[in-house]
Amino acid sequence: MSSAGIRSVAGRLSGFTISVIIVTLLGIVAIPLLILTLGRDTWGTLALIQTIAQFGGILVAFGWGAVGAATVAGIQEDRRSAFYRRSLQARAALYASVFPPLALLLIALTRGEILISILGAAVYLLPYLGANWYFTGEGRPKRLLLFDTVPTVIGGVLGLVGVWLTRELWVYLVLQGLGYLAAVSISALVVRSSPQDDDFEDRTPLKTLLATQRHAVSATLVSSLYVTLPMIAVQTFLPALQPMYAMANQLFKYASIALLPIQQFFQSWVPVDDGGRPRRMRIATLSAIGIGIIGGACIAFLSPWVSTLLSVGKNPVPLSVSLPLGVAFVGIAIAAVVGYACLVSLGRVRALAVSTMIGAVVGAPLIILFAVLGSVPAVAWAVAISELCVAVYLLSVLRTALRADHTEVKA
Repeated sequence: MSSAGIRSVAGRLSGFTISVIIVTLLGIVAIPLLILTLGRDTWGTLALIQTIAQFGGILVAFGWGAVGAATVAGIQEDRRSAFYRRSLQARAALYASVFPPLALLLIALTRGEILISILGAAVYLLPYLGANWYFTGEGRPKRLLLFDTVPTVIGGVLGLVGVWLTRELWVYLVLQGLGYLAAVSISALVVRSSPQDDDFEDRTPLKTLLATQRHAVSATLVSSLYVTLPMIAVQTFLPALQPMYAMANQLFKYASIALLPIQQFFQSWVPVDDGGRPRRMRIATLSAIGIGIIGGACIAFLSPWVSTLLSVGKNPVPLSVSLPLGVAFVGIAIAAVVGYACLVSLGRVRALAVSTMIGAVVGAPLIILFAVLGSVPAVAWAVAISELCVAVYLLSVLRTALRADHTEVKA
């Protein structure tokens, strides 16, 4: 790779990294502030709402968050805006459909916290209307930073100030929600103002449009099911340990967020069809494995210390829980790059749906069984096993695809 190419790669990767660092730092700072002002149990309720809302968010994003970046990277530049506008129309309709049942589910899980549950559902579905995947597909991290990250972070900071002054969780949710709403609105206006083909308009019927996303949404939906299931199972069968597992889950989530710049870079780099895509896929796969191992080790061995620090000693995560979650991260890293950068660019989206189904079939029964038996570490190991099964399957699909491509080239 030329020096100019290296500078381009480094610039794009660092641009995506800045957004992730800012969001991650805000989330980490928020944990001790919220625990100190609201208490350990209320913070545990907030973490539960955030986690369950992610599951509802999958239905709102409906696959665009998963495969949208790689799809945008492969679309003619002056038709990208029309593609995004049509997706936003579909996602807005899905938001209206998902919000009521999500709010009712949260009310049940929080045992009657009506206001907090309704606000939580409304607020934490908003990011799934955003354009972060679109800016990623464009390969324009500055847009992602200015029009998505900055408004979101401003809302989060105002929320922390508000909760510090009032000690009311609903204040935090309202102000954070305003930040999300600003990000969605500003991003939509920016995309709309992008250069576009005035003679082209995406008039795909909504039903047909959603049907094209079936494999992507199936993959993310099933994956989200066995990712959120541990929180639900622990809350149901081991409520006294829910804040501890919520802390472990939050740290795991921030590690996954830290992986995003790598995933975003590969989503915009791998799909370029110039004859060098197989080589880029191999580089991406090896990078994902290495990053997964390093990140997993950090999760496993730093979580006990970090959780003690962030919770001011009130909510430590034991090594018996952080170790399996570290192992799970290896699978997450491989799936993120191999699945959503490599296989999507090959049109193998169905493999994503199959892989997550494998993970759910393996992991879900174990998660429920171990929660019933009263073992949070065993629940975490069930998560690890399911994620590794997903990663192994995706690696095997990619290997088969690359072999087939190599055979065709030889022939």
